[in-house]
Amino acid sequence: MTQEELSVLKELTTQLRELNNEAKHQYINYTVNEGFTADFYTDVKPFADRVYVLANKWKPLAETWVKEYSPKYVYFMQLTNAYDQLLETSIAAFQKDTKSKRFIDTIKSIDYILDTILIQIEYPVE
Repeated sequence: MTQEELSVLKELTTQLRELNNEAKHQYINYTVNEGFTADFYTDVKPFADRVYVLANKWKPLAETWVKEYSPKYVYFMQLTNAYDQLLETSIAAFQKDTKSKRFIDTIKSIDYILDTILIQIEYPVE
């Protein structure tokens, strides 16, 4: 994995972290409010599409990174789970029937993986 690829992975991971926080913000500040309704084509789809595009660029790079660097505390299954959870929460953030505890726990789980990747890219453990 080249230094440029590592840089791209770091940038994509940071962007996904920001989108994950955006999903959390959306859910906590808007979705749970009385009377909130999201328009699929103006609210949900554009946000979910942004997450989908970034996640699809991120996953293969993250898998290559895990294969080459064998980082501590990051495994292939976690990458797959984080990827799936990112796609799920990008839509669930706009749904009234989303269970709060499960949603917040999923956001925290995604944050843990993304934060761990960012830390280990910056400070690789030998």
